[in-house]
Amino acid sequence: MSKSVSSFRSSFDIPCSIFGIRLAACLLILVGIDPAGAADEKPLVVCAVPTAMPRTGRAADDSPKGLDVAVAQLVAKHLGRQVEWHWCVSAACSWTCIRDGRCDVVIGQPHGSGPSSELAWSIPYAGSRFGLVVHRDEMGIKAVANLKGKRVGVVAGTVALPSSGQTTRFKTREEVFDQFVKQRLDAAFVDDDFAAWYLSEYPTLPLKRVPEYVPRERWNMSFAVRAKDKPLLADINRALRIVLANGQVSKAFSEQGVGYRAPFANTRSREVAYDTWKRIRESGELVVSMDPANLPYSSAKEDQPGLDVEFARALARELDLTLRLEWSDVQRETAIGELLDRECDLAFGAAIEPAAVDDEEELAGKVIYSKPYYGTGYLLVVRRDGPRAKSLTELKGDNSRRIGTEAGSVADYHLRQRGYQRRLFRNQLATLKSLHDGGIDYAYVWANVGWALHTTPEFELEIMPTYVPEDHWNIAIAMRRGDDELKRHVDTAVQKLVQDGTVPGALSRYHVPHFLPFGIPSKTDLRSVPRKTGAIQRQPTDRGLEPQMHRRQRSKTRYAGLERLRSAGELVVGLDHNNLPFSTVHPEAAGLDYEIAGLLAERLGVSMRVYWAYSSHDSYPSKLAKKKFCNVMLGVMPDDRFGKRVIYSKPYYHAAYQLVVRADGTTPAKDAPLAVQRGVAVRGLDGHDVREYPTLEAILSAVAKGEEQTGYVISSRGHWLAEQQWPGELKFTGGGLEAVDRFPICAAVRKGDADLKAAIDQALDELAESGKLAKVFQRWQIPFTSSQQTEITKPETRGN
Repeated sequence: MSKSVSSFRSSFDIPCSIFGIRLAACLLILVGIDPAGAADEKPLVVCAVPTAMPRTGRAADDSPKGLDVAVAQLVAKHLGRQVEWHWCVSAACSWTCIRDGRCDVVIGQPHGSGPSSELAWSIPYAGSRFGLVVHRDEMGIKAVANLKGKRVGVVAGTVALPSSGQTTRFKTREEVFDQFVKQRLDAAFVDDDFAAWYLSEYPTLPLKRVPEYVPRERWNMSFAVRAKDKPLLADINRALRIVLANGQVSKAFSEQGVGYRAPFANTRSREVAYDTWKRIRESGELVVSMDPANLPYSSAKEDQPGLDVEFARALARELDLTLRLEWSDVQRETAIGELLDRECDLAFGAAIEPAAVDDEEELAGKVIYSKPYYGTGYLLVVRRDGPRAKSLTELKGDNSRRIGTEAGSVADYHLRQRGYQRRLFRNQLATLKSLHDGGIDYAYVWANVGWALHTTPEFELEIMPTYVPEDHWNIAIAMRRGDDELKRHVDTAVQKLVQDGTVPGALSRYHVPHFLPFGIPSKTDLRSVPRKTGAIQRQPTDRGLEPQMHRRQRSKTRYAGLERLRSAGELVVGLDHNNLPFSTVHPEAAGLDYEIAGLLAERLGVSMRVYWAYSSHDSYPSKLAKKKFCNVMLGVMPDDRFGKRVIYSKPYYHAAYQLVVRADGTTPAKDAPLAVQRGVAVRGLDGHDVREYPTLEAILSAVAKGEEQTGYVISSRGHWLAEQQWPGELKFTGGGLEAVDRFPICAAVRKGDADLKAAIDQALDELAESGKLAKVFQRWQIPFTSSQQTEITKPETRGN
């Protein structure tokens, strides 16, 4: 077979090669691009080794392939640049080529592996590690400890093994696999990504990876650029964050038979910082991202800009800069996210305490903070004529039942950990209303409650005078890691603004209590100890069995959902902590979905554990796909927006909107006015006059009292609530397959857990056929319709 000029020579007599200019021009003409115009867009020249699959390789037709090749192509697409491939025989050749300017980027090499003084590394985009491979029928080898007296294959020079076994060394990874059976090996150590790819390419090999194996040897994969190419590095990092966030990287891995592994957090990072301060001084402009409707902190209204906007303006003046505010789309972006994407220079209002930050962002090692400019925390709010308490310690025991707080907040967590029998409310306003109405005597809420009290003067409430937050943290300005020069200037300005009264003045104008930054305890004073101020200093603690909401939890192994579940021996189900009739944790675990979860676990042959979630905290794709707090979530309505992150089971029932009237009433006219819940958008309202009510309960109450003739409500919770509060007084009509508003209710699992989804589908079918599913619905007075039924079945009354 003849070799073209651009082909890779197996004898390695030419160290590297590049696609010819003439061939590139022909390709551009074929796809309709003018070569002269394309020359204006400088290509991104990428160095790679053509024989290093699955990371980098070259197909028979000279096209590039591999995991890192796919990531490079994604990045180049986001940068709007063509990729030009520069093939090198080895990593050493790649380092020479990038040093000599023959390429812009080196891919396929572990983070930090090149000459440190000449290179800068991108953020990691994937983690890698050694894997353990055994014969397909082997069941006893799970770890290094099981290899005593065994024959183990390795690639020479890659990994050191204990002397307790017999080690056989091979020249290449391919040789290890090819000789495994012939040389009667018991196990082999190889790059785990290579093992996954090779066994996918050659499925007839009688070998398997050991998913339980936890290696010591692991590393991250990154792109390397010349240390002086800081703008290019910044562009690459921005593109990497985008393709990582939207799942394109993990998809590229799975398409090549390799499970994606997120970068390891504790490996060495050598990201070179772009000189933000220099750029700011040259432009004379400071860019800050803000929420346009988040008073008391920020607002696009000039007459009430918010305290953070006032801080930002004062800081810009102190630094002799012009302030440019970027208003964020808060449904899609966060200030920290825009900071990391280099869309802004600073993010105000950043909580230094890890337990208080937004858990959608994993910030360790990514941001640095200015000196704190004020302290904040949770305060006691009381009625002006109500009982008083100087501290939480006075409210121990039965008195704690008179405390209310927002469900899912840091306050909720801390109160529960200390044994307080607090009452939970959906939000701060609901907590304050209950306090005003006498339902509770104390509201334990965030310090911005001062603004809420100012804007709701009808509440005769006040912050407990002289109270110092016992659960507190400091507020600072966030910057990107590496912006040390910017931090130095910001710190100096912040100190002046604190001392000259700018900070306390702005807080006062927005009715937010001012506390000086709380002191940082020394290493010998990290226990919760009362200080002279009455405040408790507390280090960030491990939350034990509680989900660690400030960091994403990842399994140490990456294998399929059902296999992972059976290996752990338990099904972790995500349920809402306070959403009867579907699930609740207080006073004891119960609910429709709680019982169904138990039946599913029984069918799958594992135990059940519940991750009690707060529905207001984050979405189920976040809990499932991003944070991986649970294996499955129940009670989910399929949503195409989340199709890249989760998959849905078959519906296990359908919820429909039904008409509700008094039990002794007549069938309503077709055009009768309908009582509906405010904000509900359903088709069944077309042609009807509607009267809006704030809650489902309010609608049912109005119909039961005769204030409304007909309501239009969701069948599931409607039947249960009617039976709980107005037994025998209401009746429901409609809602079968002919219902206009009818919705499937499913279980949701992670996108890659198709085997778990199939197992859940089968289990749900078996539960429906056995009648067990119908009995659970009957116990909770919820209409049940399976995928085989044609009508909603009216639930029998309890006790029948």
